[in-house]
Amino acid sequence: MDSETKAEMKTRISKILYDKGWTEMELSRRTGLAQSYINRVKNSRIVPTVRTAMRICKALDVSVEDAFVYDERGLLLLSGSHPEIARFERRG
Repeated sequence: MDSETKAEMKTRISKILYDKGWTEMELSRRTGLAQSYINRVKNSRIVPTVRTAMRICKALDVSVEDAFVYDERGLLLLSGSHPEIARFERRG
């Protein structure tokens, strides 16, 4: 993942939290994920699994498309169950 993609991902999660008036701790409470994990996702230090991304988005009440990043081909970039990045086609 290039630095521009990481910056965009950070901006989206941060902006959603800001717009809701939530802290990382509030998102942690609503998802059951550690605040340190939320911070690492928000700052693009890690890429969440599909399941975890959906869990975060459900708590934020936003679509995955609004919170995470697509590449130039319109494929969602999220971590899979193995070290490679899983790519999922955007739903039409």
